[in-house]
Amino acid sequence: MGRLTGGDPSLLRRINSAVVLHALRAATASGAATEGGPDDAGGCAGSASLTDLTRVTGLSRPTVEGVIDGLADSGLVVEVPAEEGGVRRQGRPARRFRFRAEAGHLLGIEIGAHRVAALLSDLDGHALGSIVREVSEKASADERLERVRTAVADLLRRAGVARFSLRAVGVGSPGIVEADGTVHLCTALPGWTGLPLGERLRRSFRCPVLVENDANTAAVAEHWKGAAVGSDDVVFVLAGLSPGPGR
Repeated sequence: MGRLTGGDPSLLRRINSAVVLHALRAATASGAATEGGPDDAGGCAGSASLTDLTRVTGLSRPTVEGVIDGLADSGLVVEVPAEEGGVRRQGRPARRFRFRAEAGHLLGIEIGAHRVAALLSDLDGHALGSIVREVSEKASADERLERVRTAVADLLRRAGVARFSLRAVGVGSPGIVEADGTVHLCTALPGWTGLPLGERLRRSFRCPVLVENDANTAAVAEHWKGAAVGSDDVVFVLAGLSPGPGR
């Protein structure tokens, strides 16, 4: 039997960071900290204490403190002071933190047969602007991608947002899309089959670029903020030049 070894420490750190960040975002979005132990005295709405995060995540307090320090260094988290006039108890006041939705931006891109569209948001998904540009269904892949690039440039300029502030880009495209963003098969767009779409788009951004089938991205959107909120099982049917299901 082979010798068992521990997992990748960096992977564990990323998982812990994701867990803490998710909990902190939820606390910030709720507009009020959870109720609980001594750390909640004098709490600020929309923030969470170390005790809050330890309880919600199930991680140890030292682990949560380490994760918070790392997130603060990256600009995603900021420590907030206790509200003036709040109830004060003896001892050192609790440290409270909030997620900084203003720490960067997200960009969503839709590529279709007759149009390309882009939407810009903060890190909480609040829309800051959008743009739509028509494109011929007979346009070549290069022409369509150039249409995408000019639309994104116009959107960022109108919003006054620098390209380097983008934290991630999500792209919805027709066809069967591989994990690396290559379009395995697409009958709707000329020259799209075999196109390394992810690779081509990553040249324009310094952040991660995720490419997915358009019906799948639509299903995720409906589950997040649309008709399927709260549903565990969702099927989305996209009707158009190239119909397809998403889940």
